[in-house]
Amino acid sequence: MALMKAFHKLSEWLDYVCGGICVVCVAGMVILTGLQIACRLWFTALAWSEELTRYLMVWATFLGASCVYRRSGHISVTVVQALFPASCQKLMQVCCHLLCGAFFIVAVMYGLDYMGMQSRQLSAALRIPMSWVYLAIPVGCGLMAFHVLDLLLRMIPLGGNREGGAA
Repeated sequence: MALMKAFHKLSEWLDYVCGGICVVCVAGMVILTGLQIACRLWFTALAWSEELTRYLMVWATFLGASCVYRRSGHISVTVVQALFPASCQKLMQVCCHLLCGAFFIVAVMYGLDYMGMQSRQLSAALRIPMSWVYLAIPVGCGLMAFHVLDLLLRMIPLGGNREGGAA
């Protein structure tokens, strides 16, 4: 019980941190794009700003996807699920989370593999290792797999109290 509460708290904290990083990434994208426009109009275009904006978008996408998954906010088709009784609906949710979790674990493995293949490549303008950019795949999918486990644990009834779904 205490371990599950700690797990839920860790999930909440990771979600909070990822949300903050996403805000910083989006703010950075807006500032960099505005700076690029200003520099193109009045000065010389910045060679690195578009690249950095693109990498911030990649990180914001994967971290943001984990935040949305934790809240069960991704688009879903529930028409068929609504036709079944409540007990079957819960089983369908569990199966869906398990399938998603399996996909996220496979994506982590392939993301790490791909990241390793790109470890010697440097980005064109910033000259940073591309593995830093591709690290967003295993980190984001790993966080989503973590949230899958959290959501599944929340579906376990504890002492007559039935907690289900996202927080």
